[in-house]
Amino acid sequence: MKKEKIYEEIIKEALDLHVHVGPEVLPRKYTAETLVGAEKGKLGGACLKSHFFATTPFIKELKNVAKNFRLIGSISLNNAVGGLNPEAVTAAASLSDGPIVVWFPTISAKNFLDQSDYEIRPEWVTGANYQPRKSREVKGIRIIDGNRLTAEAFEVLRTIKKVGAVLATGHVSPEESRRLVVAARGIGIRSMIVTHPIYQLIEMPVTLQKELAGIGAFIEVCFSMYSIDGIPVQKMADQIKTVGPEFCILSSDVGQVKSPNPSSALLDFVRRLELEGFTEDDFYRMLVTNPRRLLAS
Repeated sequence: MKKEKIYEEIIKEALDLHVHVGPEVLPRKYTAETLVGAEKGKLGGACLKSHFFATTPFIKELKNVAKNFRLIGSISLNNAVGGLNPEAVTAAASLSDGPIVVWFPTISAKNFLDQSDYEIRPEWVTGANYQPRKSREVKGIRIIDGNRLTAEAFEVLRTIKKVGAVLATGHVSPEESRRLVVAARGIGIRSMIVTHPIYQLIEMPVTLQKELAGIGAFIEVCFSMYSIDGIPVQKMADQIKTVGPEFCILSSDVGQVKSPNPSSALLDFVRRLELEGFTEDDFYRMLVTNPRRLLAS
């Protein structure tokens, strides 16, 4: 019981940097406002993610409601916002009082589409007005051409640096992630997240994860990889041990209608990781210290 209370107190300070919210095409459990109502006092804050829209406008009117609960905006550079669009990054950042997270392509990444039948799984969609497209009908976004980043990708990096945003790699391939992180570090971007690299459609070797951590990126480890994708917790624990907790962040990646709320997901995750040998200090580092460091750089 004492340990449980300690973990609850850690999560009250935690920043969950990966929480899906609506409204969007996919059914979501929360809007920004209802998430605050459900999680205030249980979680320190959350980065709001949409595959389709910048989430900074969702936050703008919630300053009074969200006191003592930090809301972080983001944008995912999918086809819905014009892909690798620096203007969209600038616009999203202009509505935020603090750093936003910029995800490189997720559902529009060529790497993701090449391994998926649909851009969006039909069973995920609600409403008759949206017809999911077959992946082959969608132009996938690549961020490298031959051995180098595309000019569009590099221009987005310049914009991320200019607005002081956090870079997240999205669902691009391991090699694209490697080149992205190296290029970002080369121009002085210090806040970088390698997005759930253990995900089956990414499958980044842990040796590469460790390499990218060594040049300044944080490796994201998500509860949803276990709860939705069925990746064993032991495999994720081995991943963290190889990379090092000092270079990892724990996120929930929840917001799906049937998923638990973020604080409950993170508590469940911590309980399971404790059985793999992690300590209170490890959890505080991955849930509190490291996410706050990302947003402070």
